[in-house]
Amino acid sequence: MKMTNVVMVLLLVSICLHSQERDQDMDGVPDSIDQCQETPFLNEVDQFGCTTKKLIFPQERESGSLEIVTGYGYNINDDDINQNIQHSGRVQLNYYLKNWIYSLRTGYFTGSGDSGMQDTTLKIKRRFKLRHNFKISLSAAAKLPTYNFSGNQTDFTLYASAVYYPVSSLSFFAGTSHTFIHDQEIVEELQDTNAFYTGIGYFFTQGFYANIAYSYNESKFVINPSIKSLSTTLFYQINSKWFLSSTYSHEVITDRKHDTFNISVGYGIW
Repeated sequence: MKMTNVVMVLLLVSICLHSQERDQDMDGVPDSIDQCQETPFLNEVDQFGCTTKKLIFPQERESGSLEIVTGYGYNINDDDINQNIQHSGRVQLNYYLKNWIYSLRTGYFTGSGDSGMQDTTLKIKRRFKLRHNFKISLSAAAKLPTYNFSGNQTDFTLYASAVYYPVSSLSFFAGTSHTFIHDQEIVEELQDTNAFYTGIGYFFTQGFYANIAYSYNESKFVINPSIKSLSTTLFYQINSKWFLSSTYSHEVITDRKHDTFNISVGYGIW
């Protein structure tokens, strides 16, 4: 009798499993009636599996897109007496090709003790979709020495990051990086640096995303302590072409002051 019950249970489970239709893109619509296969996880769909609402994370554009981003920012740094407050303007180009992102960024700064071009950064990023709601990214960047000071050399950075969204509007993310410092030691001893961040983000509406994050950043100057900060980012998609974003970061735990603020306007060229 017991063996018969076991066989019946296994048979029912097998029938149930085989009766379930496949849903490859996991949008809730079976493949047999899904008219829009491979719908991105963040998109909301209709009864035919086609997108009715699209949520776009920063740095998550469609393949073949090219965008230009311009912005203004300021930085307050108590570690440098001569450069306590620094203002900057920057421009960045991002090109998205399938799971690759290519970026070029440069800018100009002015402060109480100096002004000129910032270093120019070239960055390549590769995204990997491990599950329908979990992605990781690996990146490499070269910071070219367009900032004119003695001993400035090309530095290289490796990045790794991950994002997980338990539901389409909520995300948990984390990342780390290591920078190889090649600048010449003119006055102070230098070191390679490590950084780490983690946070949570949420889409309040289709076009409005916000997050809060904690970050840890080492200084390339051995004498300077690491910076531990809380930051928040706001992202607003105005329409299919234009978007706005802003980020504010504030150092925590210590009495030192390291505050940064950046606001950007982006335009999708295609």
